[in-house]
Amino acid sequence: MAIKKGVFVWDAAANSVSHEFEKRIEKVKAYFFSRNPEYWPVFATDTFKDIVAFRNLNLVPDKRLESYPNGDKLYQQIKSESSVPESLCVPQGRPDEMLSFTGALSKDWENRSSVENVITMPCDPAIYGTMVGSLSNPNLVYSEYSGMADELEKNVIRQMAELAGYNTEKSTGIFTQGGTFCNLYGYLLGIRKSLPVAWKFGMAPAHDYRIINSQGGHYSNITNLSLLGVNIREKTIRLKMEKNNDIDLDDLEQQLTACFQLNCVVPTIMLTMGTTDTFGVDPVKPVYELRNRLCDRFGLATKPHIHVDSAIGWSMLFFLGYDFEKNPLQINEQTLAGIRHNTDRFKELKYADSFTVDFQKWGYVPYTSSLVMIKNSDDLKVLENDPENYSYFEKDLQGQTHMQSTIECSRGAAGVFGAYAALRYMGVEGYRITIAHCLQNANYFRLRLNELGCVKVLVPENQGPSVSFRIYNPDAINDPHTEFNQEFAIQDNDSYRKRLETNNGWHRNLFKKRGKIGLFTNWIEFAVHTAYDEKGQFYHIPGEKAVFMNPRVTRKEIDLFIDNIFRNVCSE
Repeated sequence: MAIKKGVFVWDAAANSVSHEFEKRIEKVKAYFFSRNPEYWPVFATDTFKDIVAFRNLNLVPDKRLESYPNGDKLYQQIKSESSVPESLCVPQGRPDEMLSFTGALSKDWENRSSVENVITMPCDPAIYGTMVGSLSNPNLVYSEYSGMADELEKNVIRQMAELAGYNTEKSTGIFTQGGTFCNLYGYLLGIRKSLPVAWKFGMAPAHDYRIINSQGGHYSNITNLSLLGVNIREKTIRLKMEKNNDIDLDDLEQQLTACFQLNCVVPTIMLTMGTTDTFGVDPVKPVYELRNRLCDRFGLATKPHIHVDSAIGWSMLFFLGYDFEKNPLQINEQTLAGIRHNTDRFKELKYADSFTVDFQKWGYVPYTSSLVMIKNSDDLKVLENDPENYSYFEKDLQGQTHMQSTIECSRGAAGVFGAYAALRYMGVEGYRITIAHCLQNANYFRLRLNELGCVKVLVPENQGPSVSFRIYNPDAINDPHTEFNQEFAIQDNDSYRKRLETNNGWHRNLFKKRGKIGLFTNWIEFAVHTAYDEKGQFYHIPGEKAVFMNPRVTRKEIDLFIDNIFRNVCSE
């Protein structure tokens, strides 16, 4: 599927992989994803060697337990133990049997078939860095408890600021526990700036307000509001989505205008750059310009805070300086066009007041390693709590960290060490190669799915790692594209709903009984949406998805998956 003047055309040649690119990705995998003790001595210990060796067997999930030595016995032990041992256990210098068992049989993201979600294997340098951070055990919440780790956090924050186009002197950031916490900070910054009374009295006595987010955003966009005490039914505006799951800018303008006309405060506008299931990328600059224009029109001094949930998509920032004309990495035509399209969007991230970075996703760092980036460090002053609450900390040192502005009282630094090591060793080049490899796999998968004749690839124009699709019963449906278009065109009648339910049920049953061959895909209840009816309502359309963030996936696994679908479904 090539891109020609904005039109997507299926094209096998545009998805071929050059020999030069193959050499580059194999080099990256050897250096950073091989668990090779010659490069990374941490993998030389017996425990690590045993875990890596077992996971390298590449077993399907339902064969792993029975293939592990004494697996059934250890499984019963881990399920039945309930008492702390009475006596000390003298270390013997050997691997702990239960820890090795649990590590080996935890979810195997190294498996070449693992593409279930926006989760992937961490890279070797990040594991090394995380271990150093765990050994050092600093607490980033307070300078005396963190020591030099505080400077390492600032180091990584400056690197991210420069990558995104923020001013490295004026911006700041906070490493925290996952993307949900990052988005929570985004909401909180807007609330404290626009509704300062909420600091002491909560949301109920605050001036009339509305929080704005997208119907296509991550579920944390709503769960966070519940944590903050927001009346979700009455105080939240959920923006309509375009067909590709981007926000509807016309709807945003109408909603913002109505709020400002009624003297209703809008603390935060939550955008998404890289939705979980279809990689929808909201435009930021038009939202920034719209916000400023309307605030000027209505004379509003405090503007809504724009936070971008870019937990998945932030890694596209590595391509901001790429020479697309010369294409030195020899990325294939289809993928190059998709990256270029996304890069045009991600150039706009610098217009956000804050954004989320999940190193633990497309940054290949172990859990948890998440960073909320803040464009103006002065914004953190609105989060500061009463100094009297910090009476047991040294007064002269309190201002040297973000202690009084953070949600957490403890902030571990292992994620910082892991992120630093990943950035240090992989560099921009390593990330570009790895991400391009993943996106080439995603596009190849889209190409092969389209060849089957019984599959509709959903929003193929969203050229990210997430590939969602629907498989239709070839005995009942002649053209999956026509059928999907009819599903999308929502109708208020029983025959429409029955047909949609029939297609949903057929694909769901196929997914459950098919088994995991080639790729370990996942089922999602909300892959895309129908059109909106006259009341603004829509239906969720479910489907299947594969997320190509795993650098170990090859075209062999993709072909196995496709061949299985062809033999058992589309060829009948």
